[in-house]
Amino acid sequence: MNGHIIQLKALDKKLSPLKQLVPVIPRSQSWIRTLREALGMTAQQLAKRIGISQSRIAYMEQNEKNLKISTLEKVAQSMNCTFVPLFIPNESLEINVRSQAQKKAAEILASVNQNMALENQLSSSEDILSDMTDDLIKNNIKQIWD
Repeated sequence: MNGHIIQLKALDKKLSPLKQLVPVIPRSQSWIRTLREALGMTAQQLAKRIGISQSRIAYMEQNEKNLKISTLEKVAQSMNCTFVPLFIPNESLEINVRSQAQKKAAEILASVNQNMALENQLSSSEDILSDMTDDLIKNNIKQIWD
């Protein structure tokens, strides 16, 4: 088996439990506010711990997506939490790579077929597409993203 696929499978396995974290709170709510309230902490108390104004806390809770990572780390630390910036794939990495490789293989095959149509030698076999996909993943993984 391709070493790259083995790495993808291992990383997918490690990431799969994290997918459960995505819907923890609704998108319209703030993680900062949710955790602060769960701890029984007021915005004024959090502001004092960080050394900023209470109005800044209100702003941060409303604009959480626009905060710097360093700010989020300070806020987390002040609530005895660890901030973890994290990418959680929408589907498995293996499926993502295979899908992209298949798109690239289809693109290459379409180009080849365009030339071969002129010579009346079209190739449309799913086996060819599958083989090309596997070959791209095994030998030219970086090419699939061009």
